[in-house]
Amino acid sequence: MYPNKNSQQTFAEIMLVSVTLFWGATFPIVKEAIELLPVMAFLWIRFALAALLLGFMAGRRGFATLDYRGWCNGILLGTLLFLSYLFQTFGLEQTSSANAGFLTGLNVVWVPLLAGPLLKKPAAFGAKVGVIIAFSGLILLTWHTPWTLNPGDLLVLACSFFVALHILGLDRFTAGYDARALTFVQIFTMAVLGCIGSLIFEPVSWPREWPLSLVSAFLITAILATAYAFWAMTRFQRLTTPTRAALIYTLEPVWAAIFSVWLLDERLSSLAWAGGGLIVSGMIFAEAWPLLRRRSSGVEPDLKMN
Repeated sequence: MYPNKNSQQTFAEIMLVSVTLFWGATFPIVKEAIELLPVMAFLWIRFALAALLLGFMAGRRGFATLDYRGWCNGILLGTLLFLSYLFQTFGLEQTSSANAGFLTGLNVVWVPLLAGPLLKKPAAFGAKVGVIIAFSGLILLTWHTPWTLNPGDLLVLACSFFVALHILGLDRFTAGYDARALTFVQIFTMAVLGCIGSLIFEPVSWPREWPLSLVSAFLITAILATAYAFWAMTRFQRLTTPTRAALIYTLEPVWAAIFSVWLLDERLSSLAWAGGGLIVSGMIFAEAWPLLRRRSSGVEPDLKMN
């Protein structure tokens, strides 16, 4: 399909860019949906629909690639992913969708910081500077007088941590398995966890009414932002490096802000836009620094270098 490794990597990265587009678009969609349905009820129905689609796509041949370890890896990745969505969706109840988009994007700062203790690759100078830049942006984005972090902002910050763990897990645990089958295990795990949580903690675990806006939210988030997005991540992220993938994911908060202003008519102050810009700048600096160092030293980046 691909004439060489460079074109293979380029195609993979284009697919990951499309993932960020669909993710960014869902922030305002989900924010409206959870006004009609409790958070975990929305999550488990969304993930159940996506799991059905992925299971059909994988078929018997896809599931044949999963051994015991593959199922365990999928369950672990699905649990990390569920925690990220849980914190993000609860956070959306208490903050703007634009804020949530920018704060979720901080996962690309967590990635190089966590790669040290988890993958034995200590954080580079660029990652440390990126954290400082992004944290400065966080202060501006969430600025109040006196300054405080909105509880929703804190929840989305926790979400970004689990997103980073999932990105690192994809790099380590997906090789050798059919992407559709492994993604099914992840999404099915999320559906089960969400259903259990909804039954225990929420009075409503199934919609009493199905207005068009809720149906549209389920279809868009289940098909495009879940089934397609996580199949693409599982299939194509391993064809690039975690660093380059994390850099691509910085586009998500940009799309989130654009769609939030367009669909929800949200208004960000100049200070908030500046904060969001600093967060994105910190993300880009953290991820681009190793590539700039290698190029300045005349070393051609290897496809599998981190």
